[in-house]
Amino acid sequence: MNYQDAGFSLSWLMGGGILSFLALWWALRTAPWHKIRDKEAQHVFLGMAVILLLLWNSGASLGDGITFHLLLVGLATLMFGAQFALICAVIALLGVTALGHAGWMAFGLNLLLMAVVPILIVWWIAILAYRYLDRNFFVFVLLNGFFAAGVSTVVALLMSAAVMGLSGVHTLENLQYSFLPYIPLMAIPEGFVNGMLILALVLMKPQWVSCFTDEQYLHGK
Repeated sequence: MNYQDAGFSLSWLMGGGILSFLALWWALRTAPWHKIRDKEAQHVFLGMAVILLLLWNSGASLGDGITFHLLLVGLATLMFGAQFALICAVIALLGVTALGHAGWMAFGLNLLLMAVVPILIVWWIAILAYRYLDRNFFVFVLLNGFFAAGVSTVVALLMSAAVMGLSGVHTLENLQYSFLPYIPLMAIPEGFVNGMLILALVLMKPQWVSCFTDEQYLHGK
């Protein structure tokens, strides 16, 4: 969404900031830092941050401050885990905000809706699938890649609509015509892009996907 500061009250900005700070504090404390000690892992991580920065800087604007763009945090979550995906999103959002495409006061609110919420949804779906479903290549790609990314986008955009409506930034009538109808149109390409990229990575660079191993998902299947 790339919210600007204008239109939001201090309570909304502070609320988003506090929740995002708590999420980032958790990520920094619990992240498995040993996984990015080698240079290849660091390059992949920073490369993903640059990709998110480029995606979040480009989007389709519908006017009145409403902008749509791919999130791609589902891919980051499956590649690095929830903690590093969130840290990656913070780096990208810092760049987006510095370039003027988002507000500094709304940084926490943007991070909450564009990263924290979708990342946690994708991560929870991946954990539940790992525990309760067959560890199958197609289950991993279709559920964790396509489905989880689409669901996380729907939830994040619905929460964005609720925030804009409850805060008074946009009226319910405006959201009904200018925002809500586009949610399915964003969820489908989000799921498709995330799924296709995950498919490509597990086939060509499985070592870049921390949630995937050949031994568990391919061998003997």
